[in-house]
Amino acid sequence: MKRIYLPFIFAVCAVVGSFGNAKSLAQTEFTNTIIIVKQPFAVTRFLSTEFVVTLPKDAVRATTIEINLHRRVASRDSLQTISQGNLALTAVDTVTFPAASLITRGDDVVLPLMLSPGQAETTGLDLKAYGVFPVTIIARDTAGILASSLTFIARVNPADTSQSLATSLVIAHRGPPSLQSDGTILISEQTRSSLRRLLNAMTAFPFPLAIELQPEMLASLASSAAPADQVLLAELTSALTNRSIIAPTYVPIDPSSMADNEQGVVFTQQREQGVGALQKLGPSTPLNNKVWVAHESITRTGASLLGAHGIDSVLLLASAQDSSTKTRSPSAIAHTQLANGSLLSVRRADPAIATLLDRATNNPVQVGIYIAAEVLAARRDLLADTPVADLALVLATTSGESADPITIATIAGALGTTPGITFTDLSANAPPLATTPLVEFSNNTSSRLPKLSDINALLTEQNSLQTMLADSDARLSLWNEYSSAIWSTTTKSRNSYISGFSASLRELTSAVGRPTRNKFTLGSTNADIRLQLRNKSSSTLFVKVVLSSPKLKFPTKLPIVELAAESTTEILIPTVVKEKGLSTIILRISTPDGKVQLTTPTLLTARVNVLAGLGQPISLALIAALLLWWAISWRSARRARTSSPATTVKTS
Repeated sequence: MKRIYLPFIFAVCAVVGSFGNAKSLAQTEFTNTIIIVKQPFAVTRFLSTEFVVTLPKDAVRATTIEINLHRRVASRDSLQTISQGNLALTAVDTVTFPAASLITRGDDVVLPLMLSPGQAETTGLDLKAYGVFPVTIIARDTAGILASSLTFIARVNPADTSQSLATSLVIAHRGPPSLQSDGTILISEQTRSSLRRLLNAMTAFPFPLAIELQPEMLASLASSAAPADQVLLAELTSALTNRSIIAPTYVPIDPSSMADNEQGVVFTQQREQGVGALQKLGPSTPLNNKVWVAHESITRTGASLLGAHGIDSVLLLASAQDSSTKTRSPSAIAHTQLANGSLLSVRRADPAIATLLDRATNNPVQVGIYIAAEVLAARRDLLADTPVADLALVLATTSGESADPITIATIAGALGTTPGITFTDLSANAPPLATTPLVEFSNNTSSRLPKLSDINALLTEQNSLQTMLADSDARLSLWNEYSSAIWSTTTKSRNSYISGFSASLRELTSAVGRPTRNKFTLGSTNADIRLQLRNKSSSTLFVKVVLSSPKLKFPTKLPIVELAAESTTEILIPTVVKEKGLSTIILRISTPDGKVQLTTPTLLTARVNVLAGLGQPISLALIAALLLWWAISWRSARRARTSSPATTVKTS
């Protein structure tokens, strides 16, 4: 049945149940596709609404625009066949808008429409049954079709709420580290753009959603001096308030690679560092520590490593799914058995919806409607033979990155209040049950990491060198950033970070200078050796000094020496002479834990002179004799002055 719509019929009609009233910036160039700007989706009652579209340049001369309703889809498979253009459609109801009666709104064309839930006598499109219906919008002139677009609408039973399908929109945001190989922090415009995209996606989706956000990105924003970065951080922190965040590692880490290369300690450190960064920057944000979002394929050893960290549920993005993890339905919660006999639940992101979310944003509202239609069709198929408690429909792009915000807003508008669909953030635990389908992760081990021995040597040296530094030293944080960047799966050039990390460590080891004086004379059998050590670093350093000699005895344990920044520090080392004469001394300067030598061993010589050992007592004795002689002389002279003059007797 074909009907001609008169514009005045809709002059007083209120628009109900429409959404997506925005256009992507990418819509400026298209050929024969009608861009959908706004449309209704879920119909529960008689609805007065509108379609808003943008015609391509080749279709502006259209004499009519048609909205055609087709038979409802029988299953999700048939819906996908239709959306891919592989099934011819026959219209069961049509509304035609003559060009003379078209309503425009800026560059857009407004198509007022009434949707009837099975009321055939009313003006509009009649949805005679519950389900999803294909809709085509066609622009024509006398020569034929100029442009077209496919979309969907659904008639939903408002009373059908007994079995609600848990549906989760997941955004797993990650990117390359902001640390550069030279040790500077540089937040790329690509990172800023992706974070703004995430922010816009959260704003566009007011319902619960699952978020995995790379903590390193937030930490980099926090350390940035750019005012715009601080504004972006504040906006992200505000948007994340009361949102549940899936706790990741500090940078993206592949647990299977870590397990297969015996780097479980690194995984633990990165996870603890990531949780700490999120708690520091967003204390009011709840963290979900039970779920792991897998971006790479999981091996059995990787699953065991996750289980050892208290994780009881794995979500496999489309990029992490392989033949070993496929189940009959991607929405069915499965389980796997770990080496210790415990179970791990396994959820999969829907691969078909991932492909839709990956699409270019030329027609984001249309993509959002396709996804909404897929969700309702999937619900109908799934609830036919699977308990609702064992289902979890997960919406995510292949990589986990945020989809176009307009597409996300469209999904929210289409399904947010639709009966039978409940959005969750994955914080509700999905306990692993042996009654669910079994997934056997691969027994194959991940390939060996390149330069693993070099990396481990650097980390061992880092652990020792950091004992030289005060807790507030900036190098501690820098070295942790280097370590994270080396392990990150998003690092493009691991070798450059290894070189930069090594150079930073070498800079510290070369900051301590050996004493310039290497010859000493000891004046007694118990004396002090005076050493002067130079610290060329701009911060205080702590070192361990060890002396050894076959003829001299030193304290068995010397205290850790504190070297002031950019100065020379003199230290006194008590010495006991075991044999007199010329003695050789080996000086070693190391980290406080003694595991890294900061300089090559230095040869010192000490001469112990026997006379030199007696010199002090002899000198004291000579001084005492001199004083005694002076005292006797003084006393004799005094007596001579005080005695009577002699009398001379002259004889004749």
